[in-house]
Amino acid sequence: MIDHDALLDLMNRADAVYLATVDGTRPRIRAMVNLRRDDLYPAASAVCRGAGFAVHFTTSVSSGKVREIRSNPAVSVYYCEPARTRGIMLSGQMEVLLDPALKKSLWDDAWRIYWPAGAEDPDYVVLRMQPESATGWWGTAPFHFEPSAR
Repeated sequence: MIDHDALLDLMNRADAVYLATVDGTRPRIRAMVNLRRDDLYPAASAVCRGAGFAVHFTTSVSSGKVREIRSNPAVSVYYCEPARTRGIMLSGQMEVLLDPALKKSLWDDAWRIYWPAGAEDPDYVVLRMQPESATGWWGTAPFHFEPSAR
């Protein structure tokens, strides 16, 4: 069985996270910042790491990804370490959240270039997914588990 702490550590260290959504009948994938990185996002990382395998992103309400998620909330998120052939894909239903306390807890002041009004900016939103399944590769071994059953 795969070591869940090692997977969480991979999620905490990954340089980027890849979010896959569906736009009509077409899949769309994009790199997102990894809010679990404590060296880059100290405040947000505490919240994100404390949520286990749950995934959090911040983005603009006006973004295409929010439109896609509102139309079809089924998503996949991928964290990886290609040089070591390690990766975890988490799949589930993404939520679009406007909760002021959550927005503030994830806020980074460097983002004012995107959201000048700060954490209260009406275009700033949080995406959250509690994964229903996890699959991936750890070296030469594939794995699968249900994070909610953990």
